[in-house]
Amino acid sequence: MNITTVLALILQEVPTIRQSVPAQSQVGTTFWSGPAASWAAAIGTLILAFVAVFQEWIKSWFFKPSLDLDVRVARPDAEKTRFDANTDVYYFRLAVSNTGRKAAEDVQVYVSAVKRKKADAKYETLDRFTPMALRWTHKGVSTIPFLLPKMPPAYCDLGHISDPERKVGTFERLPDVLDEQTVFAMETEVTPNSKANLLGPGEYRLYLKLAASNCPPHDFMVKLKMPGQWFADEERMFRDGIGLTLG
Repeated sequence: MNITTVLALILQEVPTIRQSVPAQSQVGTTFWSGPAASWAAAIGTLILAFVAVFQEWIKSWFFKPSLDLDVRVARPDAEKTRFDANTDVYYFRLAVSNTGRKAAEDVQVYVSAVKRKKADAKYETLDRFTPMALRWTHKGVSTIPFLLPKMPPAYCDLGHISDPERKVGTFERLPDVLDEQTVFAMETEVTPNSKANLLGPGEYRLYLKLAASNCPPHDFMVKLKMPGQWFADEERMFRDGIGLTLG
């Protein structure tokens, strides 16, 4: 039952309430028969009309999605798995949650810019990167139809690091990166032939936008630090091979 129906029922009950008032309490002009009754009816009608016109707006104000994300280098946000039968790979993910009161629709995580730290400690924009969305974990799509509220987070792949000894097979070689050094491959919605999604050793800032069709974009910044070393042991890789934090 919506708000409009409830108010209509209340107004319908006014005559019944009036009849239930004892005669001895009706001295002179009573509330239910005098000017006060007209004012009450008028106010009730205005409230009813207001709610009828703005019901959807009122509902959207109190019942709306609220999106948030987190990143950490630990399971299940990160894990070691296999790229193929011969290649080990570490995946790193964003935990996206809906803390609101309504399902978020057409949810997307978009990388708007990538900046790299220079020797002078300043950051410059990586011009070769083309802004685009990331892919959701195990789904292979950049947009999911909905994200329910008050549920465990859904995961979106931020990127992966493959065993550098298998760079030829993964096509993740960069001309300015040594063969034994690691490369961070962002999980963008398409894999560009320009290799603009590949990042060599260094410190970066990844600028993200998290949005849905019924939720405005929220800006986040992820700090990525990668010294370029590969460790077969997962615990050591998570400790010394990469750093991911929200800025």
